[in-house]
Amino acid sequence: MKQYGNLYRFSSIIKIMSATKKIIMSAFIFSCILFKTYTEIIPRIVKIGVFPAAPLVMIKDGKPDGFFIELLNYFSHNLGWNIQYVEGKWSDLLVKLEKGEIDLLPAVGFTSERRQIYDFSKNPVFIDSGVLYTSPAFTLHTVFDLNGKRIAALKGSIFTDGFIDYIKTFDVSCDILLTKTNQDVMQDISDGKADAGVCIYSLGNELMKKYSVVITPINFSPIALKFAVPTGKNSDLLAGIDDLMSRMITDKNSFYSKAYDKWTSPYSAMKTPEWIWWSLAGLLVSGLILAAWSITLKRQVKIKTNDLNLIIKDQIASKEKIRNALSEKETLIKELFHRTKNTMQVISSIVLLQAKEFPDNTDLQYVARNTEDRIRAISLVHQMLYKQQNLSRISIKDYIKELSGLIMLSYGQHDNHVMLRLNIEDLYMLIDTSIPVGLILNELMSNSLKYAFPGNREGIISVDFHKNGNGTITLSYSDNGVGVSGSFDFRKQPSLGLGLIFNIGENQLQGKVTFKNIDGVQCIIEIPRELYKARI
Repeated sequence: MKQYGNLYRFSSIIKIMSATKKIIMSAFIFSCILFKTYTEIIPRIVKIGVFPAAPLVMIKDGKPDGFFIELLNYFSHNLGWNIQYVEGKWSDLLVKLEKGEIDLLPAVGFTSERRQIYDFSKNPVFIDSGVLYTSPAFTLHTVFDLNGKRIAALKGSIFTDGFIDYIKTFDVSCDILLTKTNQDVMQDISDGKADAGVCIYSLGNELMKKYSVVITPINFSPIALKFAVPTGKNSDLLAGIDDLMSRMITDKNSFYSKAYDKWTSPYSAMKTPEWIWWSLAGLLVSGLILAAWSITLKRQVKIKTNDLNLIIKDQIASKEKIRNALSEKETLIKELFHRTKNTMQVISSIVLLQAKEFPDNTDLQYVARNTEDRIRAISLVHQMLYKQQNLSRISIKDYIKELSGLIMLSYGQHDNHVMLRLNIEDLYMLIDTSIPVGLILNELMSNSLKYAFPGNREGIISVDFHKNGNGTITLSYSDNGVGVSGSFDFRKQPSLGLGLIFNIGENQLQGKVTFKNIDGVQCIIEIPRELYKARI
């Protein structure tokens, strides 16, 4: 019975221990469920460094953006992260990551040296390399052209170290100017502080749009860009990234593949703003409206052109009629001049023939000759008008020269005992002025040739004709003959010739006539230049 009692007690202890084990297991499972629920309710806070390295990482409109940022937002959504972005310079963010002041840094180049300081994600996100950029004024053919040149490079960048190692292999020595940012590198090149500069390829292509730099074929240090965390910390972050990346990296339709194409394609690195599409649509509609308007205008222009062509045809026909009428008028006027000249010659001949019937009448012979001379002065003007194109004006120089010559021959002055000196300005004058001037000159020369040089006395007749600055013309006539007595009054003489001179000069030509008796006879007549207007 004692043995049965012991067995009973032992059995009770076993039952108690089994019940206790179940309670402990239940409590453990319950605590795990509570912890999982807690972690799902309270998101993981992740501090992530952001720096300017477009198109991989950048700050746009005050917010982080770029290829790596899109991936991080995707990770955050799927892994329950609460991301807090920390903006800073690249070199400063590397130090913060090492000290654990930030939890994760994107687009970090994987090297064996950095592997000692940081833990990296497994799969490379992007392959980049260092590239050399130069000023447009610097001609670069080979790496040897860099010897002794100033090269700007980002402090702490693996591409700076890679460039130094690269030029060492060619035994090239450069003056390295360290900068705080890649933007400073490009600025130093643009300002001429550096001959060339080192920059990561992806960022350099973006910065080329803002700075006066050109890319060179010199590239070096290709490197895989990954996500990095402080060594020994935040392994859960890398585990989540590796899990998602391993499923996306080989899928061309995955979020990673689409983001890669979006940010690295040369034609679609950025989403086209919506306003551009609206602007293009507006331009298209405006273009269609303008095209329709242009077609309408072309039709109207064609109609108007046809109308104008008809009007022009009519005008051309009218002008042709007018031209023919003018030509006919000119022909008639020329014919009129010609007939007037012939008629005057007939009249002159009749006068001379009539005078010959009274050969003993000296006075009649004198009147006949004077009448012939006056008719010749008028006839000569019509002859000159008939010979030239202008039917209103003649050259006064040619007229006086020809008229004075004819008068000299008329009085038998062919032995040159009386010389004629002409100083005539080449002016073109209307028939209304030319004929009166010719008549006056005929009277003056006739008087000189009759009375100034008796007994074949030698002498000189001078004729000067010129325009003045006050809008007048002066005819200055003189001879160095015997002259007249001191009491001789030219204006009061009953002579028809002198009467014609005063009457034509002062009444018809509205001028001023002055006679002087100094070393012969001098006559000065000043008349207005534009006394008449052309009628033809």
